[in-house]
Amino acid sequence: MSARRWAAGLGGATVLALTAGCGMLGIGGGEEAKSDEQRLIEMLNESRRVESELMAAEFRIVQNCLEEQGHTVHEPWAMQTYEEPEQDSLTYGYAHEEFLLPAEEAKEWGFGQWANSEEGYEDPASEDYYTAQEEKWEEEEGDWEEPDSSDWDALTPEEQYDWYVAYQGEAYAEYSWGSREDYVGSMEAEEEFSDEELTEEELAELDEDAAEDEGEIIVEEEESWEEPKPGGCQLEMIEALYGEPKMVEESWESEDGGSETYTYWEYRPRNPAYGDTEESMWEDIEADYAAAMSDLQLEFIDCIAGRGYEGWEFTEYNSMPIWEFFGSLYYQNASEDEREMMMGGDSDTELPPIPETAGDSYEEWKAFEIQTAVDFSECGEEVGYADASEKAYDEAHIKAYTAIEEDVYAWQEEMRNAISKAQELIE
Repeated sequence: MSARRWAAGLGGATVLALTAGCGMLGIGGGEEAKSDEQRLIEMLNESRRVESELMAAEFRIVQNCLEEQGHTVHEPWAMQTYEEPEQDSLTYGYAHEEFLLPAEEAKEWGFGQWANSEEGYEDPASEDYYTAQEEKWEEEEGDWEEPDSSDWDALTPEEQYDWYVAYQGEAYAEYSWGSREDYVGSMEAEEEFSDEELTEEELAELDEDAAEDEGEIIVEEEESWEEPKPGGCQLEMIEALYGEPKMVEESWESEDGGSETYTYWEYRPRNPAYGDTEESMWEDIEADYAAAMSDLQLEFIDCIAGRGYEGWEFTEYNSMPIWEFFGSLYYQNASEDEREMMMGGDSDTELPPIPETAGDSYEEWKAFEIQTAVDFSECGEEVGYADASEKAYDEAHIKAYTAIEEDVYAWQEEMRNAISKAQELIE
């Protein structure tokens, strides 16, 4: 799922018109606009460096506290300092990339939805497709090294649980891992058994239990999750650097019409580019982008309609309902449960009808998908969609990040002060 979908929905205001000259963005075109973008990119990268340095200092304070109590081996994942890779652009991807593929990729794989279908799992080409996708993601994501957990794994389950209690307190340890007895029992069972060691009879019993669970209908009107207040050495660190942690409660309506509530604790001041500000910022970005692209979106719709693709509409995320449409195509003869599981999407856009030209078999559906990807790609090229999309999305990002620039710099200074305070405590 893209950052757009994860972050927010839409609104509307024109970006391209604003950026024809200095306009309301306060920036010009060409080199001046590029300079603004580079400044904002460096601001975001500096925020990541500051936050990573502060996180490392926090962990060092916690570790000193734990070691004073005799806990000299630390759970490596809990103490993992992570700094996101530096970004060289303000954007995380463009809406058109979900439905406008490079010409060669469209001809070879289509949108790749055939590989997610029941018949597609048996298709020999699916292995090549998934290999190609993995290589593509590896190039984009970079390398990731898992921490060495050998020393931690050598501890007894009792010693591990004692560490969790010392780290965040008894209530938090039970919230995260269950009671001491549960944790010790589960760790011992994990060492003793594996799927390979279970008999066929035991595996059959597990399958039977799972099947019974699937048949249950659970009606939940209201559900809540309440995170305990941190305790132990983590609370000592929080109070020393930031004062008392603050309880935050968030509520939302669930899909079944009930309500859900999540209560958690915050202590480190949040980067203005994240959280509530981020949600509002992404709404503005999507709004500006949608308005800027409205005319070209109509041109694109007209182009694909001229090639026989009637009824297609842009989603609230400025994309096309590719996943949902081809899910309905490949699972049209599946059971209701299978359809519900495989065709889920987060778009409210009405899907176009499946045309007769799509055929009646998996081979015909796959060929139809590939042709659709090719036609969409050619229409995008014909109307100049990709270039305009990148320009509009970049400009919307520049406008949004410029609006919070002063707040981000102020936050960075506050975090640097916290780092200095942490270093004094460590020394």
